[in-house]
Amino acid sequence: MEDTATQTILPTGTNEEVTNLFTIENLIKTHISHIDTVKIELGKQLEMMNDILNNDAGYKEASDQGKEINKKKAEAKQNVLKSPSNASLNQKIKDMRQELKELKGALSNYLQQYQKIADTDQIESEDGEVRQIVYSAHLVKLTSKFSK
Repeated sequence: MEDTATQTILPTGTNEEVTNLFTIENLIKTHISHIDTVKIELGKQLEMMNDILNNDAGYKEASDQGKEINKKKAEAKQNVLKSPSNASLNQKIKDMRQELKELKGALSNYLQQYQKIADTDQIESEDGEVRQIVYSAHLVKLTSKFSK
């Protein structure tokens, strides 16, 4: 899916690394545009599906019953958590999840540093198992992130 209107054209004889960089940059731009288009279309399709479901009497009734059951479930959970020992356990779980999130973030930073220093994408854990360092990159709009 090439969109030459938004691609940067390089002069002949350009360094291969620079050419590869611009090729990848063009692919990224093309994919971002395509992702945005698919997201918009997906939103339209989901809206149509939700309209169909909400106009079906059987689905509407089942959905309403499900909402009522979920409401009762949430109320029952809150009643169970009113007990000090249960509330303490629930808080401990929340704290442990937060700690796990922080540990994973720190590990990610350490793995990046390790990979740069050791120039390898593998590391042996304490149990002798060799693990590969894998990254999952994604884009975040800076304008919306910093405008809040």
